[in-house]
Amino acid sequence: MQAIIFNKVIYTIGGRNILNHVTQQVKVGERIGLIGSNGSGKTTLARLLTGNLQPDDGKLIVTGRVSYVPQLNQIDHEKSDGEQMMMRINEALVRQPDILILDEPTSNLDMQHQNWLIRRLNHFYGTLIIISHDTYLLNKTSQSIWAISDTKLISYSGNYDDYLYQKNMRFSTQTHKYNNAVTQRKHLKRAIDEVQRREKQVTKRPKNISPSDARLISGKGKALKSQKKLAQNVKSMTKRLSNLEQIDKPLVDKSLKLQAIVEQNSKPKTMLKVLNEQVTRNGRLLIKNVNFNLETGQRLAILGPNGTGKTTLIKQILVNNHDSYGYFTQNLATLIGSKTIIENVLPYSSQTSQVARDFLGAFGLKRDKVFQPVDTLSGGEKVKVLLLQVLLTDTRLLVLDEPTNFLDLSAIDALANFLLQYEGAVLFVSHYRDFVTRVATKKMMIKDETLIQV
Repeated sequence: MQAIIFNKVIYTIGGRNILNHVTQQVKVGERIGLIGSNGSGKTTLARLLTGNLQPDDGKLIVTGRVSYVPQLNQIDHEKSDGEQMMMRINEALVRQPDILILDEPTSNLDMQHQNWLIRRLNHFYGTLIIISHDTYLLNKTSQSIWAISDTKLISYSGNYDDYLYQKNMRFSTQTHKYNNAVTQRKHLKRAIDEVQRREKQVTKRPKNISPSDARLISGKGKALKSQKKLAQNVKSMTKRLSNLEQIDKPLVDKSLKLQAIVEQNSKPKTMLKVLNEQVTRNGRLLIKNVNFNLETGQRLAILGPNGTGKTTLIKQILVNNHDSYGYFTQNLATLIGSKTIIENVLPYSSQTSQVARDFLGAFGLKRDKVFQPVDTLSGGEKVKVLLLQVLLTDTRLLVLDEPTNFLDLSAIDALANFLLQYEGAVLFVSHYRDFVTRVATKKMMIKDETLIQV
């Protein structure tokens, strides 16, 4: 029995195709991981399934009750984003839906709650669709992967690792077919050129010989016969060339690399000095006796379970810090929706618009897209704009609270590359294990109301 049927579904925004002729079926109880770059149409597809959007063309059939847990949906400012996400997921599971759609569910969840979520989802017997860039989650929960790229949706069987293997095999096959097609075309074109050259030589009279003498030497009938045969060969080979299958050149994912652009001074300097700080929230002690220094060239990761005070600690430190800093928070309120992407990126930077466009392009926001209003972007694209606004700030101190949330994998890689080359100081909070391991030069964890070095 089918829970979901897409039949040539088309959805457009402002005349631009987001999803084009999507045709897929989902069996009851199937578990799907939905992946793709920011703005590729993942959340749009989820909203079509909930009925909040309607296809422009094609047919979509959804059987059963749908529960959807969206991303970037702050409700209660008294709770951490991780706590709010847990609450929303619990509420959705309690409703016992036939179809459960989770949009970036591990964003802001600590390791313990990520493992809890995986256990709960593995005991959910309905149809499950998870929109995520968390490869660990996708490997643990998915039976198939849907990849959206260039308005198309391609289905792969198995989990994320299986998807990578199949994608690589498909790429190798496509590359082989493309190279063979290119070689065939080259050979045929060379053969056609050679035959045409010979055709011209058949009727070409020798130098210093009159036309009548040339006919006597070569024989007019023989020359015409040879010329006709060669012309037929050219025609036949030209037809073969035109009938060769058109093989598209396989697309190669370009690795994104950002270069630090703020002029740096190589001499180390203490950017943050925290002495005996007490961190409280609503009168309750969260962390006692916080002590650490942060110098240029250092990247400090603050770790700890949800609700232990990581974000509160950062905010309190910044209130007491009078130097310039770039602060990325999970709240997108600093973006001005009516202004364009480029206008939102540059307000705190002395960099040129071309530098900003180079950075935006590295994050997948390319060409004329930079002139789109921020209101028209997906959640992940808005996160990219805000993050670049912070990275381009004229400062030598970056403070980043969960910067990888909602970013696609290539953007996460670009961010890591940028921070590894950044010669200022970085203080960040993250639950993304691979990112912390790659970026942090030192780590501190909140445990039993104390911040300790790990």
